[in-house]
Amino acid sequence: MKRRFFALTAPLVAALAVLLLAPGCESDNEFSHTPPAGQGSLIVDNYTYTDIEFFLNGILQETVNSDHDKTFDLAPGVYRVVLNDDNGDRNWADDVDVLEGRLTVLTVKIDSGFFDSYSVTREIQ
Repeated sequence: MKRRFFALTAPLVAALAVLLLAPGCESDNEFSHTPPAGQGSLIVDNYTYTDIEFFLNGILQETVNSDHDKTFDLAPGVYRVVLNDDNGDRNWADDVDVLEGRLTVLTVKIDSGFFDSYSVTREIQ
């Protein structure tokens, strides 16, 4: 009886240990894009279910589709970025630094506390 119990539970315990000890999926936060020489890149990573209008220094650049990302190669500098829900329900605005040879990633999610706002995190890679 003990041998049979061990034979049934050992694979389950091993699978659980692999799931708990294995590193998480880190590829979501890393992009393989390389900025052109003398430029940096701004990536808008849209984790929402709506399309986002992307404004740069007051000019509409493109729409970033729901659950997708877009990369914009730019000269190094500080840019005024506005993200606007294509339905106009939520938005976000701030100054964003673009560094030469680096990726500036804006991860956009819907703020769980304020449904009419975006939660945006910045990461330099």
